[in-house]
Amino acid sequence: MKITILGTGTFYVDLKKSGPAYLIEADNKKILVDCGPGTLMRLSEIGVKPEDLDYIFLSHLHADHSSDLFALQMNLRLKEFEGKEYKTPIIYGPKGIEEFTKKLSYVYELPAFDNYSKIEYKEYEEIMKLGEITVKAFKVDHTAFGFKTNAYALRFELDDAIFAFSGDSIKCEGLINACKKANLFICDASCSKDNGSVAHLDTTDIGEVAEISQVDNVVLTHFYPKTKNIDLVSEVKEKYSGEVIMGEDLMELEI
Repeated sequence: MKITILGTGTFYVDLKKSGPAYLIEADNKKILVDCGPGTLMRLSEIGVKPEDLDYIFLSHLHADHSSDLFALQMNLRLKEFEGKEYKTPIIYGPKGIEEFTKKLSYVYELPAFDNYSKIEYKEYEEIMKLGEITVKAFKVDHTAFGFKTNAYALRFELDDAIFAFSGDSIKCEGLINACKKANLFICDASCSKDNGSVAHLDTTDIGEVAEISQVDNVVLTHFYPKTKNIDLVSEVKEKYSGEVIMGEDLMELEI
């Protein structure tokens, strides 16, 4: 299983940190996890087109994790006018994922999806099978601007390889279960030690979750400018005995 980090950033503009997105390549499939601002550019940098994707998973609908999805969908929709056959991904997400696309199309004054059935949408179930890959979705706690988000952590299993992704979350049972005994855990590292919130983990939380869940390796992501000069890795390792890596855009990981 190969994971390419496409974006380690957030809403903040940063040449070195695109919005959250991760590409999984396994079992002859390409799976995009989240689709934040800059995702299409990062995909193009590694030679992946929208029609190359087999599946897309959104951890939640916040725009820093989903803003490039509509552009990606339009890349596919406009191929209708080229008269060529093309593949479309199956898009998984929280409840209302298909309606999310249709409502956005009207907000953007591009109602292109009302009678377009080539893209299939599926709402999360506890267990989803993608050929030999098993995907599990775990509800997590993430509240922003006083609104509790319908957010999920995701777990991908293939043979003995386990990859877990926190999405945006605080320390909660869903997150602990999602990354249990994972070989690789890519985790929201928005906040430094003792600076967590109802929206995001802090580094103490990350260390405790990873240690409790017996994770092999932790990769930090979702960086805010406020933590730029803070040693987040050392803070996580105060509570966690495994390897901790600062994620970077276009970093490739194998498990």
